[in-house]
Amino acid sequence: MQKQYFLSLFFSSLIFLIASYFSGIYSDFHLAAAILLFTAGIFHFIGKKPSAIFLAASLIYFLLMGVTHISTLFLHMSFLSFAIFFLWPRRKALIRGCGSIPKRVAFGVGIFFLMLLASFLVNLALHFAGVGDQAKIIDVVSGLPIYLVVIAFTLGPFSEELFFRALLVPKVGVPVSSLLFALTHAAYGSVSELVGAFFLGFVLANAYYYLRDPLPCIIAHAIFNLLSVMLILWVY
Repeated sequence: MQKQYFLSLFFSSLIFLIASYFSGIYSDFHLAAAILLFTAGIFHFIGKKPSAIFLAASLIYFLLMGVTHISTLFLHMSFLSFAIFFLWPRRKALIRGCGSIPKRVAFGVGIFFLMLLASFLVNLALHFAGVGDQAKIIDVVSGLPIYLVVIAFTLGPFSEELFFRALLVPKVGVPVSSLLFALTHAAYGSVSELVGAFFLGFVLANAYYYLRDPLPCIIAHAIFNLLSVMLILWVY
């Protein structure tokens, strides 16, 4: 198991180095992040607690968010590769999930409506608190290239649910995983986005905690992101 931890962190580091180099955005910043990930792997290899590594790696990924558009794609690729390495021993249970496919889809739809409710309540509270910077979110999303818009409701929900829910919830708990998830949305420069992402992450993390199945969370997350993108692009 220690070998798998070490290899997963090493593999993620290589992704950042290789991807940033061939995409032309290689910098000391990317190199430093890769070295930190590699160092975290060494610390685990000599006996440190893995939870600290999860926290460190997640914060490093957060720091890379928003460096360039293309780095976002590799961010999700890294989330995915990182999660696959760690979750591989549990793959059969995760694929089997909490029941039949129709049941899991129904759970996903139910979680989606809980996300809608949470989003409504958060926006209402922010409105009364005088925090109204949703325009920043609209500006960012409106300026995204089409492939990143597609990632928002395809690869994004898949990689994030495996990483933040299936991987992190059992290791660091619901509140911390929700906070780390929220931090990855800091590139929007919006308080509304940070607060909203935290509570949406909280809903998804609790759903995973009770179901122990990432598929309903992936479905709910994908539907929510798809509708959000459609609303921004075609209404605003």
